[in-house]
Amino acid sequence: MIKAGIIGGTGYTGVELLRLLIQHPGAEGTTISSRSEKGKNVAD
Repeated sequence: MIKAGIIGGTGYTGVELLRLLIQHPGAEGTTISSRSEKGKNVAD
């Protein structure tokens, strides 16, 4: 199982990393952080 956290989740690298982690069968409990999108849901 892979547990990951992404800082800068709205940048190109953060978005691509999130996309890869979502598709990975062993990834669980990913945390995403972004100052510019504070309080927003990732799905928005």
